[in-house]
Amino acid sequence: MSPEYAVHGKFSVKSDVFGFGVLLLEIGNINRRFSHLDHNHNLVGHVWLLWNEQKSLEILHKYLEESCIESQVLRCIHMGLLFRHS
Repeated sequence: MSPEYAVHGKFSVKSDVFGFGVLLLEIGNINRRFSHLDHNHNLVGHVWLLWNEQKSLEILHKYLEESCIESQVLRCIHMGLLFRHS
């Protein structure tokens, strides 16, 4: 659920994009309680760290690596991150 809908009850195109971005970030991650040994960030925080280190594709499940178009995946991750923090 997008923050603008949860807080203000307003639904917009941003809500759709937010939901789609979060969905993309969660694909391949079955475990709902994301944890990482190196930090206490949630999944979105972890992806931000990877993005800043130019390692975003590390979030992909190994089965998706061979069948995806890297530039499209990076664009989707970027969109998800931008709308998450807008």
